[in-house]
Amino acid sequence: MLKVFVIVKEETPQDQQYWQEIFTDVWEGPVEISVKAGYLKTQDADLIIIDLSKWDNNAIETLQKFSSNITGKHCLIVSNKRDIDIALEAVKLGAIGFLVKPFKRADLIASLDRLHTVKFINNNQQETKKKSRIIPLISYKGGTGVSTITVNLGYALAKIYKKKVLIIDACLFANHISFLLNVVPKCSLADILKEGKNIDEQYITTGTATHTQNLGVISGLTKTKSICIDENSIENLKYMIEIASSTYDYILIDTSARVLDEVTIFFLQYASYILLITSFDLLALKDSTFYIAALTELGINNSMIKPIINRYDLPTGNLESDLFKKHIDIPIFHNLFNAWETCVKSVNDCIPIIENSPNSKLAISFKSLAEKIISLDLDTPIQSSEQKPKGLLGWIKDIKITTT
Repeated sequence: MLKVFVIVKEETPQDQQYWQEIFTDVWEGPVEISVKAGYLKTQDADLIIIDLSKWDNNAIETLQKFSSNITGKHCLIVSNKRDIDIALEAVKLGAIGFLVKPFKRADLIASLDRLHTVKFINNNQQETKKKSRIIPLISYKGGTGVSTITVNLGYALAKIYKKKVLIIDACLFANHISFLLNVVPKCSLADILKEGKNIDEQYITTGTATHTQNLGVISGLTKTKSICIDENSIENLKYMIEIASSTYDYILIDTSARVLDEVTIFFLQYASYILLITSFDLLALKDSTFYIAALTELGINNSMIKPIINRYDLPTGNLESDLFKKHIDIPIFHNLFNAWETCVKSVNDCIPIIENSPNSKLAISFKSLAEKIISLDLDTPIQSSEQKPKGLLGWIKDIKITTT
């Protein structure tokens, strides 16, 4: 018998009838439904459902209130509105699903399937199998140079140090990576999501090749394609990462500023470490501090976050470096020299800085950054994706990515 305990704000006969009918339609076998306006830690249940529909603006606080009592138990979060903040709280809670009323029968069945597959694993356990290093480059503040740094770091690793590098443009429709490398996209995220498990190592290597040896690019979504990011899409991305990990030494992810969407969170789950791009100004300090706190709440250890200061010697609007380092509270991993004219010329020519201005201070700075990446402990075990909360990635259904 499946024992289900539903937490609601106010217990009514209608709630009992609603959930009884829902489970009668999706579960074969006996089901025992209990609906209560509260929860005891000792409550015996196979599944706990927190129905936030009537909590309105207090939904997140309510979820946090119950979190300590249901940690390590199978729980399903239900809301009457699509709220990314609630979904993120569900991720931290380790729930098996997040559903928005009125949800589809298939969505509930997909969540219930996880009752048989999700295991609660000690977060300190690690997988020792060696894979490629997966490195998302992120920034909460726009204009910090994430795409430019991704391209030039990838180029330095591939060209100077002969490492096999794959750059994935996860900035949706921007496709800055292809532009900065002056390549026509052969393989995009839309292609990956469409092909699913039909892709193989040859598909990745031939479909992502560029004019630079050892460097491949998967472009972002194109404006002519509308894509649905759902559980199947995420599974396809996971399959692609598994194949690419056995082929490349480094996989660099160019992410969008101010966004923690399901694709970005997916890549953060698989990160070996994270390069946080920022600059020495007050807004960057504020945004970086906020972003680090958000990542920590998602379960990412601070030791994985490597801050990089771009344009660190910009003469105007800068904070003192000691003040910046004190407030960000994470050791600065690298400083990139400010060379505006060199950078603009490189962008206009669509040629990486190391190739376009090989003797410039900025080119030398990128070579130094690549050396630091390589010198990081390559024997550090990579966390298994199964250790991370799985919820948001497979739950938020029918999110259409379209252009106007």
